[in-house]
Amino acid sequence: MGFKLGYIGFGEAAYNMGKGLKKEGFEDICAFDVALNMGGAAKDVFLHRAEDAGVTVAQSAQEVVDSCEVVVLCVPAKFTAGTADGLLPFARKGQLFVDTTTALPRIKEAEAEKFAEKGAKYVDSAMLGSLVVSAHKVPMLASGDGAEEWKERMTPFAMKISLVGPGSKPGAASRIKLARSVFMKGIEALIVETFLFARKMGIEENILESVSNSMDKESFKELAQRMAGADLVHSERRAFEVGEAMELMEEVGVEPLIAAGAKKRLEHSAAMGMNKELGGKAPKTWEEVFAVWEKKDYK
Repeated sequence: MGFKLGYIGFGEAAYNMGKGLKKEGFEDICAFDVALNMGGAAKDVFLHRAEDAGVTVAQSAQEVVDSCEVVVLCVPAKFTAGTADGLLPFARKGQLFVDTTTALPRIKEAEAEKFAEKGAKYVDSAMLGSLVVSAHKVPMLASGDGAEEWKERMTPFAMKISLVGPGSKPGAASRIKLARSVFMKGIEALIVETFLFARKMGIEENILESVSNSMDKESFKELAQRMAGADLVHSERRAFEVGEAMELMEEVGVEPLIAAGAKKRLEHSAAMGMNKELGGKAPKTWEEVFAVWEKKDYK
């Protein structure tokens, strides 16, 4: 059975999602973006994206909510609460609101309660990848009382939506997303800083080859577990080594932003004194690592 889908916010994420869905045969999609009222280049970009994606331009957020069974929020996280609150007066019983923003879990939990009072369902649906690369097929997690309906409605159009689990609340998917972001965005920043440093010294190819050889020897799961365990017994020495690298970075004109954070975290680990307590033997499993963190109230 067909239904109408509407986007509130039509930036890069919504544009790529909507364009992909249209190619899958989803017929009725509309979108509203505040850029429409801003005029100038912002308005032009929105109108061009809508035309290219084959999406109908709505003249207001209310128009989207009034005409659509499923409404997807794709606004910057700082505008999530204000945008959702603005839609609330128009929400109706049985309607599905899907929040794909990176707003904090507590914000999504609060909005879900408000929409529940109107008989509407508020879904927390976190994107775990790049929509520029994967479009509507980007892996997504969903939580909240409307998560299963969101998955059922969109799976026929090739969307890859996984459920956090039975009884999950809005905010559960975002917790996973934000914890994942620390790694994904952190490694991006680390790569930038490492190769900026290497390039300054003319050794970027050497570093690429050396790091690749080390990283390719084991799976990420094995690597992560091994490094977390090793951190408990080798962090003091490694903090000193990073400190030396930071001195060299400054000598060649690179500001050691990520390296400074790494040194501070390593020193924080070393302060637990686990090298001596464990006799220099690193834990071999995540369970052992977690047990130490909990015992030492590691923060």
